[in-house]
Amino acid sequence: MALTDASPLTGPATTANNERITFWFGCNMLRHAEMIRLSILLLEKAGYDVAAAGGPAYCCGTAHDEQPKAASTMAGRTVQRFNQAAVQDGRGTVVTWCPSCHMHMADIMSPGNKTQFDVAHVTEILAASADKLAPFLTVPVKRRVLLHRHAGFASTHVPVNDRVASLLARIPGIEIVEGTAHPGHMCSALAAVPGALKKAATETWESAKAGNCDTLATIFHSCHREMVALDGRDGISVRNWVHLVAEAMGIEAADAYRGWRHGTAPDIAAIEKADPALFEKLIAPELRKPASI
Repeated sequence: MALTDASPLTGPATTANNERITFWFGCNMLRHAEMIRLSILLLEKAGYDVAAAGGPAYCCGTAHDEQPKAASTMAGRTVQRFNQAAVQDGRGTVVTWCPSCHMHMADIMSPGNKTQFDVAHVTEILAASADKLAPFLTVPVKRRVLLHRHAGFASTHVPVNDRVASLLARIPGIEIVEGTAHPGHMCSALAAVPGALKKAATETWESAKAGNCDTLATIFHSCHREMVALDGRDGISVRNWVHLVAEAMGIEAADAYRGWRHGTAPDIAAIEKADPALFEKLIAPELRKPASI
């Protein structure tokens, strides 16, 4: 089974609890559509009725922090829409994907607005549903994997490192190697500190080599964008954790961003459908940036 940009995630959830949730994927659909679709698929396999929400209409406001009034308005509008989904459609839990969105909701949006929904990170939901996912993990994944970790989000909001490690441990044939947890909630948080991003990337890569790993698994999208530029170096493949779960389910999952980073032409049709100007402003410079190490 292959999952690509054109593959729909349709069909009834294989569910016992039939819980209705909103999956808030943030503003990274153009970069990481496959990772988002895989996350939705895993939630559906775990028994959830999923409605996806993201993009400008569901902005958390953090990208506009230099304009507090505009950021507050955007955040309030997003909370209102989640409230509406909770009250009118019974979607009483918002499941986050991006750690920045999750922290902004927990620390600013919820305290500053009346909320009628609960919030959980996708790794919390899936780790709690691991027994429901286990029957789908039938294909041995013979990889020795270093999990790229950060300490910030894991210690202040959600223990994502442990949650992801526990899910990967369910995969037959996989070996998980312990690694250092770097500062910050994800790699993008280190960019403003001179040398910090390079240090974290170098330490991660050296740990993977020292541990005789053939795979480096990222947790967050920002980290994936940094590390995937190194894919193939020293015989090490870079995958996001959902790619490994998909592999164990017999799904051949694409990673367009990895391809772009290594010279594959972006999907022009998808870019035109989204926003060519944003692609040129936000994504094209990333693709030209040299690897961190």
